[in-house]
Amino acid sequence: EEQNKQPMHHYITADLAISETEKADYSVFIVAGVDENKIIHVKDIIRERMDGKEIVDTLLNLQRLYDPEAVGIEDMQVSKAIGPFLREEMLKTGKFVNIFPIKHGNKDKISRARSIQGRMRAGGIRFDKNDDWYPTFEDELTKFPRGTKDDQVDAFAYIGIMLDSFHEAPTREEQAEEEYLEEL
Repeated sequence: EEQNKQPMHHYITADLAISETEKADYSVFIVAGVDENKIIHVKDIIRERMDGKEIVDTLLNLQRLYDPEAVGIEDMQVSKAIGPFLREEMLKTGKFVNIFPIKHGNKDKISRARSIQGRMRAGGIRFDKNDDWYPTFEDELTKFPRGTKDDQVDAFAYIGIMLDSFHEAPTREEQAEEEYLEEL
């Protein structure tokens, strides 16, 4: 409860799979907040099979709910899968998503996950283990790389890749000063 009141920068990453068939991969969205101590707080995970419209609707809803600094999506997934439709919907709705194209440089999945793995080992990530999404998330992470699904692992790895490029949340003092200046 106290952690939710901390000032945080929010980031979202997604691993997209545009198909609703039963054997298809899942589209996964991970919402993370980063506090002033650079601790990542995983706030929400959405894991569903979606078509392109549902993906775009989900992105716009997450933008409205969390107002993230950036939304990290693999570069090719944006340009080939949802790019034109997302641009059209953003113009129509007036809600704009700051897409951060993630380029993984053809590294394998294990190498891509190194940054987030290091943060986990250092105790730099928090989860609410009572959330509905947590058991499936934990199961997939603990079975990686031998498990049958790795969609959540990919989206989680993208958090590490993206955050390596960004800055941390404001301290309480910085936020208080910013609020003071806004009011002034």
